[in-house]
Amino acid sequence: MGPEEIAATLEDWSLTFVGTDSGEIARIPDRWRPIALSADPEDRRRMALSLWNHGFLDLVPEFAEVLDAHCVDVRVGITDGSAVLVYVLATEDGELVSWVGYDPGTFDEPEFWASFPAAVQVFLREVHAGFVSGSREAFGVARPVAMGTLAELADFPEGIPGWEDESRISSMRLLQITTDGGLLKFCLSPDLAVGKVALVYEGDIDPKDFGQELDELLMSRFAEPS
Repeated sequence: MGPEEIAATLEDWSLTFVGTDSGEIARIPDRWRPIALSADPEDRRRMALSLWNHGFLDLVPEFAEVLDAHCVDVRVGITDGSAVLVYVLATEDGELVSWVGYDPGTFDEPEFWASFPAAVQVFLREVHAGFVSGSREAFGVARPVAMGTLAELADFPEGIPGWEDESRISSMRLLQITTDGGLLKFCLSPDLAVGKVALVYEGDIDPKDFGQELDELLMSRFAEPS
């Protein structure tokens, strides 16, 4: 498939694809250069997936199976000032859906880092400093450099008015790490046990298992990419 077909799955991104004839190859991490230089989609897919840590894949078993079975290509590109890998998956209906994985060299430790499961910490530091689809904060784990507390993202750094009471977790202690592309926010907090994620919808907070919820979120994008 050509760059135009892949770019059409990522309308919100301005992508420059990097290949054998690209002058941007020097901006690509050394580990990714064999992917950029390969002319074989299967080789590119195999090399890219070999970089993933098993702990993260174990955390999202359904998506791990889909990624292995339905990823038809991985292309190297540049967007948002970062090198990226674009993972292209084909659904059962033949529709294409892509995820963007950012260069781990752009990793910057986010707030409440100790609240991230260890496997996710390894993934963000060593595999992709952000892995998203649909938008830059949805259907995966957002770039750590773009993460913020609900209070910060709402432009109320001292706390969202009407939120700060003793009955729920403070908006200043809920770090948004992803969304469902709509109003549902997935947050980590030092007030939750590691391995738990707070699903926040219109102010309601529902603590859930991190791995299960992330797996379901990733699968929801694959099931309904449009």
